[in-house]
Amino acid sequence: EGKVIPVFIGGNMSIDSNTLVGIVDYSYFAQGENKVLLEKLAQEKRLVNLAAESSPRALVITTDKAYISAIAPLTLKKRTDRMGKGIYEFYSVEES
Repeated sequence: EGKVIPVFIGGNMSIDSNTLVGIVDYSYFAQGENKVLLEKLAQEKRLVNLAAESSPRALVITTDKAYISAIAPLTLKKRTDRMGKGIYEFYSVEES
């Protein structure tokens, strides 16, 4: 596999590109049945909120944790595209 590159996801946090599984619009998980996933991750201490001081925009899923980011999903997606990591699934409610 290619070179490991850090991806800045907000809140002074970067993740290794090789651990990235997906970037999902946070609104999918804010309510309803999908909220159960966030609750389960929080119980397992595998959910990190990097958007505590602002509105959550994206859920960044890695091989071992999930991160709530204040950075827009499309912006995060563009960062991975520039690194040649555009193979990851991207979902957004907003059309940009």
